[in-house]
Amino acid sequence: MIKKQYLAVASALILTAGLFPASSDAQVAKKNLTANYNNIKVLYNGSQVSTTIEPFIVNGTTYIPLRMMAGVFNKDITWDGTNYTINVKDQADPGYESMLAQKDAEIERLKSQIDDLNDEIDGLEDDLADYEDDDDDDIDEEVSDLEDSLIDEFETYDDFEDVDFSLDGDDEDLTVDIYIDKDAWEEETGDDLDAAALEDLVNDVVEYVWDEFYDDVEISGTIYDTSDDDEDLYDFEGYLDSDDDEVIELDGDQIN
Repeated sequence: MIKKQYLAVASALILTAGLFPASSDAQVAKKNLTANYNNIKVLYNGSQVSTTIEPFIVNGTTYIPLRMMAGVFNKDITWDGTNYTINVKDQADPGYESMLAQKDAEIERLKSQIDDLNDEIDGLEDDLADYEDDDDDDIDEEVSDLEDSLIDEFETYDDFEDVDFSLDGDDEDLTVDIYIDKDAWEEETGDDLDAAALEDLVNDVVEYVWDEFYDDVEISGTIYDTSDDDEDLYDFEGYLDSDDDEVIELDGDQIN
């Protein structure tokens, strides 16, 4: 019994923490205790935890060595005898540290991969922008050439020498505006410049655009009277319907 009482005194860190209030104004004191030993065992996940100091019971409370359980829970315990202080710190887990290092390395690898992909995306976006600029320049040039071609083709339409054109758009939607001197037309032809008189011209212009430019481009345009401050006279359209049939309209009426 004397040996066990000596071991109990050796476990004073646990006893002091359990029997005296832990406050800043606690007083240092000594007290005789009666410890009961009942061959107490500590099991962790079904396995017995070995200890050089046997757990014991004081006043109905079971005490076990703090250092024993610290090892179970991966804690480092140090005793500061000068200040009577127990220091508890987490133990370094080699497996965890290794896993953390692997994760950090993977994160850095992924960051590097993301940076490379972002650089690649930036490069592709620059290439696309250059391509679109070149493509736009090509389309603009084609539209300009088509405008010149229309002027050459229709400037003496039906022996009438005052037809002009202005084009704008691209290979999907193209605006074709026609400028005619109404007074000169009526004077030369002796006929009114009405929708019926312009049906052949509109048909020929739209068909010419489809033949020389793109056969599926949607065409819209307006006929202006240059003798009256470019008053708009008629609107026309050329497009493919749901059956891919060509449709040409003048002021909403199909004329082809």
